[in-house]
Amino acid sequence: MQASRLSAIGFVCSLLVLFSSGAGAAPKSYVFSGKLTSNRGTLINLPMVGNVGCNGAGFANLTVMSGPGGKAIPSPYTPAVHSKAHLANNYGCVAHVPGKKVTTTGAGAGGAFVMPAKAFSRPAAGYSIHIPNATPIRQLFTSFAATGPRAPGSVTGAPGSMFNGMNAAAFHGFKKGAWATQTGRAASMFTWCWGNPNCAKITQGTKPLIVKYAGGGSAFGGTMGFVISSGPNPSNIAVAVPPGGPIGFGILATHSSQPTGRGYAVKKSTSGTPGPVWGMYMASSMGKITMVSLYLGMYFPAAKVTNYGFPFTTMTVLARNTGTVAGNPKITTLTAKGGDTVTAMGRRNINLVAGGVARSNTLSSTPVANNTANVPEIAQMYLPEPGNTVSLLAGALGLLAIAASRRTR
Repeated sequence: MQASRLSAIGFVCSLLVLFSSGAGAAPKSYVFSGKLTSNRGTLINLPMVGNVGCNGAGFANLTVMSGPGGKAIPSPYTPAVHSKAHLANNYGCVAHVPGKKVTTTGAGAGGAFVMPAKAFSRPAAGYSIHIPNATPIRQLFTSFAATGPRAPGSVTGAPGSMFNGMNAAAFHGFKKGAWATQTGRAASMFTWCWGNPNCAKITQGTKPLIVKYAGGGSAFGGTMGFVISSGPNPSNIAVAVPPGGPIGFGILATHSSQPTGRGYAVKKSTSGTPGPVWGMYMASSMGKITMVSLYLGMYFPAAKVTNYGFPFTTMTVLARNTGTVAGNPKITTLTAKGGDTVTAMGRRNINLVAGGVARSNTLSSTPVANNTANVPEIAQMYLPEPGNTVSLLAGALGLLAIAASRRTR
């Protein structure tokens, strides 16, 4: 009798294991959550002010490494080695929109899914930020709003992320080996330079900018564009000749889907409108601009920015620039690593990173100069999955098996 009861319990447990294994590979739907940000070193983090913290535990702690820097100005931003992990954005990340749902293939780590439309949102809100140690920049006023991704049908060239009408990608699709669906990309790991996609080092490009993806061919990844748009008061960056002036304001108005994260070498160029120039300004002891005077006209150069963006991945991504800004050596390296894991309790955590580079004239040495800056970018996205319901079901079935055994006794 005892032997038969043990055999029955063993049989039920075997079925339990088989059921749990099979159910784990079945599609799963759950409420979506996560956060998103972009880091561009000393220039601009878009959006600068988020509505949820970028810090947290494990993958939820979005960080970016900086270095090597060589001779760099300002030195605090480009240490000689990868010695520091900086928070992805000290001013916060873009939060998820409550109530959005996502369905995965249920395969645990590596389970594919399609990102729901408008899964992230940060409404517009004005905020002035003093930027230290980044002469000639004095201040950034940000009123940006962020949302994303757009529905596939609302993006030019959909379904796909386009570069000159050629490089398409499986829009919003995330899975293992996603790189193979991103046309223009010859391999999972690659090195790309401005003007020379098949380079080996930064000096082989036509501009001093480079992006590298490394760390494995079966990495999890995909594409997702996010939209940055100006609020009622256009965002601007204040560039000044210290002390006291003159000072110009570069208008950073934009209403478009950003290229970083959308596909392989997605290109986007924007041009703003001329901004105001004043002969004098005053600033607080904390560096914030408090007053401008002696209006000179609307002749601060229109902000012109050209970006190249690359897909999200769990690989290691590096973006780097060399060269000079305002006649000073400027070297910045940003790097981050993603991941896709499942905890002992069956909860999946995904940290995705994407690289990008840009050239912008918003770092002029004087309000009327046109000194183009080379800018690296790392975008990051954290996607936690709720606790695994299969694990809970398996536990419940296990308790039922024990209860049945006791009743037999």
